[in-house]
Amino acid sequence: MSTKKRNFLRVLCLALLMPFAAGMLAACGKGNAEPSFPQPAMQSRNLLEGAELVRESLRKREKPDARHLLSENAKCWTPMYPGRKPAEGMPDTPNAAVVFKLKKKITFNTAIIEEIGNQVQYFRLQALIGDTWQTVYQSEKIQTQRLCGFDAVTTDQVRLSIDKFRDGDTAAKIKSLRLYNEPKREAADFEAAVYQRLDGDVPTEVLAKGEEYAAQYARYYDVYSTVIVFAAIHWDDDGIIHFGERGEEGFAREVAALKEIIALRTNQEHKVKVIVTTLADGLGGGHVGVNEYMAKHWAFVADQTIDLVEKYDLDGADIDWEYPQNASDWLVFDKFIERLDDGMKAARPDAVLSGALSAWGLGMRTDILQRFDQIQYMAYDGMDEDGYQSSLDQAQHGLADFVKNGAELGQINIGIAAYGRPVGGEPHWATWRGLKTANYWDSKYYNVPDGDYKDPNAGVVYDGTFCAPALAGDKTAYALFSGAGGVMVFRLACDKTMDDPNSVARGIEDALLRYRG
Repeated sequence: MSTKKRNFLRVLCLALLMPFAAGMLAACGKGNAEPSFPQPAMQSRNLLEGAELVRESLRKREKPDARHLLSENAKCWTPMYPGRKPAEGMPDTPNAAVVFKLKKKITFNTAIIEEIGNQVQYFRLQALIGDTWQTVYQSEKIQTQRLCGFDAVTTDQVRLSIDKFRDGDTAAKIKSLRLYNEPKREAADFEAAVYQRLDGDVPTEVLAKGEEYAAQYARYYDVYSTVIVFAAIHWDDDGIIHFGERGEEGFAREVAALKEIIALRTNQEHKVKVIVTTLADGLGGGHVGVNEYMAKHWAFVADQTIDLVEKYDLDGADIDWEYPQNASDWLVFDKFIERLDDGMKAARPDAVLSGALSAWGLGMRTDILQRFDQIQYMAYDGMDEDGYQSSLDQAQHGLADFVKNGAELGQINIGIAAYGRPVGGEPHWATWRGLKTANYWDSKYYNVPDGDYKDPNAGVVYDGTFCAPALAGDKTAYALFSGAGGVMVFRLACDKTMDDPNSVARGIEDALLRYRG
């Protein structure tokens, strides 16, 4: 997560592990087991119960089976590729759709759709308002279980439309559709964490643009509750802390400016913590460099980190050790975390111990894993078979892996990428801020110009996937409903500013305003 090289290595590792998810899915008609990941705990009832099937689009040789969406049996609605000829007596439609009439007009703000497999490549949920079908939600993927959040709508007819399939030879298998009007729930401890570099959107430069600009920038901190200062320090081979080109004076200046900006947030009752990442940079040997100097100097590094937190009145530290390679490295990791956590909390009992971790390859002791106040789960860079790198499906199954390894759900913040990746997994990272065609709903884009947000036309052009604001909101809602600790964004300067309705942070905020009391 700390460099492009590290992200590329993570991609390779995750790519090897992602296929396990497909093997966990049973075909329709062969069992009705619940998905193996933590389930959302809904507080309202399924409002589609008792609905009437009004219409189902059919293609040639397709059997009517959409009624199964209303039942608890193991059978599925199996819509087929719209490019096929329509069944006899059926209109030729550009999609596969099913329409339900509800017992009465209802208000709902959430849908859960389950799919067996991964055939759906674009879908819409629509409501009949007057004489017009209005789209209330749209996205690319359903996969195992898709939670969809949207502004409340009132209607007595709904339509689920499958607009794009992965191929024309295989029917999709839609297991269920459920509608809810979820109330707000108390979740005072729910975290929205964000990684922020001091050399991305430089805090002193933000302030220099004037009070109005700084206040607008501070809108980010109405959403985020933990700001993780990232890539600001590194270590030499003697385990001595360094602060880069700006030096420690520059670090102090930018941290002070960051706190000044945070103080301009609109909601002064919203508490924001500032912590600092350590171990995010190795030596010339990359990952191996971290393991080498930590083997010799882990206690010294821990003590310097504790001193840094105290000296600059920070709220804690974040560990991004990528990666321990063997049992000896993990033994050092365990001792380091124990010393760091004890030392920080001796001086400040509420100090935050955060760790950037992947769901795979967790080699620390269970009691060490449970010491983390926040686990920043890097739920991105794990391309599925269609090249999507930050899907809800990945987050759900990764959450299950953390729990299997001894983590508590309440520790885990589900990661959200504010950058894009090529569908083939090549080492390129376009920013959401630099994507001129970005919209609220879509995560896949074509002819994406690589480069940073200051020069979006630099570098190569590719087809890439992002985490759109709507998907970021769905991850937030899933985290809230499943009992996870929160969400995390990497990283702030990659996102559009919050005066843009297509900001990833706005998607998170929309979900929090919709569902959190």
